[in-house]
Amino acid sequence: MRKKGGFILVFVVLLILILSVFIAVGMAIVLNLQRSLRVSFNVNLKADEVANAGIEDAISWFKRQLTQPVLIFSPQGEDTEDPSIGLVREYLISGNIYGRYEVPKSDAKDVSEERGVTQPGSIWKLTSYGYVFQKIDPDKRFNEPPNRILGRSKLSTEIRRVSVNLPIEAAILAEKNVKVGSGGRVRGGVATNGKVTKIGEIQGTILENQKMPLDPSSIFGLSLDELSNLADISVSKVDELPEKLPTSALIYIDGNAQFSITRPLNGGGILIVNGNLNIQAGSNSNFTGIIYVAGKAASNYIQQAPSLISGCLVVTGSESNIEGTGEISEIDYDKNIIDMMKRRVGLYRRATPIIKEVNQ
Repeated sequence: MRKKGGFILVFVVLLILILSVFIAVGMAIVLNLQRSLRVSFNVNLKADEVANAGIEDAISWFKRQLTQPVLIFSPQGEDTEDPSIGLVREYLISGNIYGRYEVPKSDAKDVSEERGVTQPGSIWKLTSYGYVFQKIDPDKRFNEPPNRILGRSKLSTEIRRVSVNLPIEAAILAEKNVKVGSGGRVRGGVATNGKVTKIGEIQGTILENQKMPLDPSSIFGLSLDELSNLADISVSKVDELPEKLPTSALIYIDGNAQFSITRPLNGGGILIVNGNLNIQAGSNSNFTGIIYVAGKAASNYIQQAPSLISGCLVVTGSESNIEGTGEISEIDYDKNIIDMMKRRVGLYRRATPIIKEVNQ
């Protein structure tokens, strides 16, 4: 009985040891698998970042071209490390791990006509390939052994220009009647499809009954919804705007907008208001650029003093009223400012969300 009991004890101990070994090996396999999956996931995320950097660099390239719109995508010189491919960059991530993106000329396509835009070069489809690779031999290509690709990504998007086509050079372009009241001042003339009431000061030509097309498609070549999607800042009310507006940005407000002494309209760029715009007395607002107001028939565009808009004001859907009490409410036409905003704000920007293919 003692021998049998001792044998069972030894057997149990051996079984426990064997099970312990299996458990330890299993845990090691699981941990290694988790570690491998985590590394793979991180590498693929990094590859997405690299490919996205290629998209951003391509947009920057389009913006830098002196001839607009761009009709041929062909980076040269310092813009690329391999002009035979297109836009190519390699950069160090960490240690001997590098990132590389390629935006090939062969994959860049002018899709303006397909999107119903008559101006060639207005809309481009771009594809960017991102690679994360280990550089062991700097004399070899990134995908040539002993160098090794660790992760890759493919992203695509469309970019488009925001054109600005003002039918007449004037400080105010209006669809309906314009009133320049006491304390109101306009430098650069007024053109309207309606009538002009002049009580204050208007310097420049007054043009009435012009039958100008002032809808968003005529001015920008885009609908209000498209402008909202392309905007640098798109909000539904003034309170959602950043405390300090940029000096050159496409800003979209989907609804009525009211600026006051506690929230003046200061900044620059192209401001689009899908509603009525009211610049209240005492706001001391000062905006540089183009303001487009798609007003509502039941109300007016109102600008009170002290305030200054330098560039151009376009008002549709509602009547315009510029006036001041004791101080000046002023709108100045400035072609240089308009041209500058066309260059800075109206250039290429993302028009569609990023489309990602499965990481290879």
